[in-house]
Amino acid sequence: MSRLVARVTEVVALDRLRAAAATGSGAVVLITGEAGIGKTAVVEEFSARATAAGATVLTGRADPGEGAPAFWPWSRLLDHGLPGPASTSPGPVLPGSGPLPAAGGDPGEPPATVRFRAIHATVQLLRAAAASTDGGLILVLEDLHWADPASLALLAALTRDVADTPILVVVTARALEIDLPGAETLALRPWNQAAVTDYLTRHTDGPVHPSWPPVVHRLGGGNPLYTRELARLLTGRLRRPATAVDPPDGLLRLAGRRTATLTPACRDLLGLAAALGPEIDVPLLTRITAASPPARITAASPPARITAASPPARITAADIESLLAEAIEAGVLAEDRLAPARLRFTHELLREARYAELSRTERITAHRRIADTLHGSGADPAETARHRIRCAVDDESRQAARDACEAAALEAGRRLDHHAAATWLGQALDLFPADPELRLNRARAASRDGLLTLAVADCAAVLDLAEAERRPGLATAAALVVRGYGGQVAPALTRLCERALTLSGAEGLSGAEGLSGFEGLSGFEGPSGFDGGQADRAELLAHYAFLLVETGNHARAEDLSRQAMALAERTGDPRAMAAAVHARHEVLDPFADTGEVLDLAGRSCRLAAVSGRADAELWGRLWRLDALLTLGDLPAYDVEITGLAALADRIGWPVARWHLLRARAARLLLSGRIKAARETADEAFALAGTFEEQPARELHSAFLTCLAPFSGEPPPWPSDLPGAIADFGAEPIVTANLARLSIQAGDRVAGTECARRLRAMLPDLPRDGRHTFVALSTGELAAWLGDPDLTAAAYALVLPRADRFLNAMTACYGAIARPLGLMAAALGDREAAARHFTDAISREERCGAAPFAAQSLLGYAVSVHDADPRLARTLAGQALAIARRLALPALVAAAAELTRDELTVREREIATLAAEGLPNRLIADRLHISERTVETHVRNTLAKLGVTNRTQLAARLRPGAGTQY
Repeated sequence: MSRLVARVTEVVALDRLRAAAATGSGAVVLITGEAGIGKTAVVEEFSARATAAGATVLTGRADPGEGAPAFWPWSRLLDHGLPGPASTSPGPVLPGSGPLPAAGGDPGEPPATVRFRAIHATVQLLRAAAASTDGGLILVLEDLHWADPASLALLAALTRDVADTPILVVVTARALEIDLPGAETLALRPWNQAAVTDYLTRHTDGPVHPSWPPVVHRLGGGNPLYTRELARLLTGRLRRPATAVDPPDGLLRLAGRRTATLTPACRDLLGLAAALGPEIDVPLLTRITAASPPARITAASPPARITAASPPARITAADIESLLAEAIEAGVLAEDRLAPARLRFTHELLREARYAELSRTERITAHRRIADTLHGSGADPAETARHRIRCAVDDESRQAARDACEAAALEAGRRLDHHAAATWLGQALDLFPADPELRLNRARAASRDGLLTLAVADCAAVLDLAEAERRPGLATAAALVVRGYGGQVAPALTRLCERALTLSGAEGLSGAEGLSGFEGLSGFEGPSGFDGGQADRAELLAHYAFLLVETGNHARAEDLSRQAMALAERTGDPRAMAAAVHARHEVLDPFADTGEVLDLAGRSCRLAAVSGRADAELWGRLWRLDALLTLGDLPAYDVEITGLAALADRIGWPVARWHLLRARAARLLLSGRIKAARETADEAFALAGTFEEQPARELHSAFLTCLAPFSGEPPPWPSDLPGAIADFGAEPIVTANLARLSIQAGDRVAGTECARRLRAMLPDLPRDGRHTFVALSTGELAAWLGDPDLTAAAYALVLPRADRFLNAMTACYGAIARPLGLMAAALGDREAAARHFTDAISREERCGAAPFAAQSLLGYAVSVHDADPRLARTLAGQALAIARRLALPALVAAAAELTRDELTVREREIATLAAEGLPNRLIADRLHISERTVETHVRNTLAKLGVTNRTQLAARLRPGAGTQY
């Protein structure tokens, strides 16, 4: 611990965590603090102690440069090699280390495809490597405040999976904007005055005048780096009384003074190294210097001054090694003994200080020399682009920078790192903002990365240009970039489609008749190979139809989807067909058109194989899953889940895994495994955080709402239910969900407002996939509120779907016959209510949905409670048995209340004899009680059962009474 000051507690804590990890209790620890606070010093001390204790220590660092590829710190860490069997594996599993899909991938492919697969495989690789160690595996990741999102995602995944492994992950960062549940944080604070005194004493190797520590502490603020630099500045003065000290202009100035004593040749080389980046590839630095040495770097010592008549001497590799050794000796550079070809500045701020000292001409020249050397060398295109951008000062260099950025974007797209691709194309756009093809390509990359706002803005800008220059092909290309998304971006995307259609000749778009002009359009001209043929027009029509469904224009979407299907079938183009199939599905009511939905699902899966669109198979399987839930065919649903799992494993998309988890959560709910269903739904919601612009929160809330009647946990009510209705109640589906929440919350005021809105919506409700849910929710709400007119209207709409189930992966509500029974009972039609409830119970039992069978039994019991208490108790008893077996607390409580007999044992005994016609005296003799007691019990029984005489009592207690309905 002799090298450290005031950090004993932190190192002891790290030692404790290392010892625990060695026994299989792994952990993640985050060391935080400002630049120069001593994070690296703590880690180096701990790493030395861990190595001495037999642990394996691997280190990686993040790169602050924008050209660093995804997973860079992890790649650097894995470059050291893993212990045990993992060391014989073909190499790191991170993107870029092996064969990857073709450039760009599928336009609809989620941006996190490779990331998800890489993270999972890397975690497993690290677990296997750790298991082969004797002293545990220590993973040190430094400067993660510069890390890319992929690296942070891998860290988060390992954090969730490290507790039962011999792995300790030590992370340093100034601050980290990521949640690492269970991670321990060691926040390094500035030194106090005592610690500064300790350091100054060690630095001078003797006593320090007591006047200096408060001065240094005040000037340096307790920052160890500032303190060290001040100590070097004051060397030779610390034993004498303190005198005035010129206050530094920040750490950069101090760092500049630190390098001031180096030879000019060394400083020049460090300037080039500072432009190169935080890590210095010595062979690359040598090539750059040898290709075009700076004026002052020479082999002479001291360096010779170069004049116009004296050209610079070529510097050799040995000369460079000598200059680097000088910088290492001065503590400016540090080496990694495991990677001797790489050096780094001992602190990033030292690099920044040296870089800041370069003049504009020196900076531009350095980056140009670096870029020229990297070009054509097989280096990462992103690294070349980073330097090309920083030396783009004229037309020639700006074009070179654009070419480099496009090459970097192409490579990022090949690796399915669409975020990086969009970033590099954005850099090129900064240089050439009027180029439509650059903007379209940036929009495509942004769309794949889920940056929809940026993508839509780029497409709108391209459409502006297309309209100004009358280029319909360009307009069509822009309108088709962002596809498969609805929600908040749907209106903007709809406008893009309408503008493209208008420019292409389909005038009069305010009405469906305007589409006839679109049917006969000539071919498009356009960029990026967009041929504008019939297939392209079919895709545009299908896309527009999809968006019209999202924006509520169902009737027009129905017509367009048919036109798109007809046009796509004439072309025979599989991609156009896949788009048309998707549009056609969106306009269907899966409860009325289940057969067509299943046919479209099969077609979509088959088209996936010939169109190269994996998303077509994903959609097809999802449609089939929902259709099977609608039919109540759970055995076939289980088979289809297996198919979806195989697809998710094959393509590795997080979105496919998300849908798989949602499908499994619905199946667990139907089988009565409520806790497991909630956990699986939560897992799906957590996974949704790896990709953007999916309605994950809304879908998760919908599932929790349907889970609430069984779990007993309150659904996710809005904090202000009336306010939510006022703000979002214009959409039928939203109002229907809020209506269900009003019922569960017992809020009649909110429910009445929902009923008012739904009453107006019901007559014009589109016959789409939401129709049945909205109508059923309206009917249940109206029955609860006692509104017979609205109940009857909803009942009539839903009655044709009595043989279906209101089940989907999003939410499950069971057989539609059950809410029909509730509505029929509210309308006073006892015979229909009994028929619906009996049908619902039978359907749920046949398909194996036990919790919903219990719910139907309970609903039936409630409906006959007043008319036939005995039947109500029988039904409730059956529901209670199921609810207890499945541990459904909410149903248990409700069923237990209904099975409770209104009469005491003695009251029922007396009432039964009275119903048989025995007078009070004979009842008293038979039961050996007084006649007065019999009279009291009979009077209480009549009051409890709401009857006035023994004839009514006999009718009430007669077996089977009330079962006629």
